[in-house]
Amino acid sequence: MEVGVYISLAAVAISFLGLMLSGRKDTRTDAAQNAIIQTKLDNVISGVTDIRVELRSMRADINDHGERLARVEALAANNMQRIDKLEGKS
Repeated sequence: MEVGVYISLAAVAISFLGLMLSGRKDTRTDAAQNAIIQTKLDNVISGVTDIRVELRSMRADINDHGERLARVEALAANNMQRIDKLEGKS
């Protein structure tokens, strides 16, 4: 009967060790996957930041173009009035 108890205890110990070792493998695998996911998220965040900077630059360019267009339209209207006056004098 003592031999059966020793065998049972040995089986429990071996099972426990196997469980611990497989748990470590799972933890390592999870850590590696989390590192990959974190790297990809960092890349996405970096890309979004770059897009935001570019968008701000584009907004500034659009505002500048709007101001310049308003000045050109005012000059064109002024020139048209001058042309109309010259044509009326001819």
